[in-house]
Amino acid sequence: MGFLRDLLSLVSFLTIYPVPSKYRSLYDAASAFYLSPMVGFLRGVPGFIILTIAGSLPQQFLAGFAIALHIIIQGFLHIDGFIDFSEALLASRFGRDARAIMKDRYRGSYGIASMGLYIALLYSSLSSIDPKLLPVVYLLGEVIHGGSMVICMGLGRVEPYEGLGSVFKRSLSRGRVAISMVVLITLYSLVSLLSLGSLPLYQLVLAILAPVFSAMIANRVLGYVSGDVAGFSGEASYVFFMISWVSI
Repeated sequence: MGFLRDLLSLVSFLTIYPVPSKYRSLYDAASAFYLSPMVGFLRGVPGFIILTIAGSLPQQFLAGFAIALHIIIQGFLHIDGFIDFSEALLASRFGRDARAIMKDRYRGSYGIASMGLYIALLYSSLSSIDPKLLPVVYLLGEVIHGGSMVICMGLGRVEPYEGLGSVFKRSLSRGRVAISMVVLITLYSLVSLLSLGSLPLYQLVLAILAPVFSAMIANRVLGYVSGDVAGFSGEASYVFFMISWVSI
């Protein structure tokens, strides 16, 4: 029951799926954070089904729908982190305090620009992917997204204050990060082999590089990895993964 309680708490934290209120503990969710690739799979299943059924619709519509579904099912949680950390990175180049910017809830021009660039890259990528591959790629992307956050948090330094990031960071041992990698690779391999009949390793490796570099940059600029950085890592990994499928 402890495992199920922790997993359901993580589902309630990372998705908008309805979960009984007794399974909404932040600390239980943190305990199961290493299972984020599994939650990513659960998050991707509705999109996989809908995109498979609606495969005959115009590709541009499906791309826009996939983006909307990706953002809505996560409850706008990770895209918010992507905007915050992007703005902090860009503004810090001109001498501003990146940590202060991360805590500022108001969106500046850098945040708006980074969001626009993200949507443009994601839309152009999704609308260029073979329609027959799109449902599977969407599902794999969600699995990658979940695993990316764990890798980034595992490589980053802990926040110097009691934020959400520190709660999740302290729950991650090296063993749990390793288990998360096994879960990620297993789900990725099973979905790929069953749906595609092959294992696209190039795309997996490219996507995994995103959280590694995200953690390195955050450690240098902020001195730690926060929840916003983990969200940034997930979204960066997601968009790079989609871009890698354009030429397939």
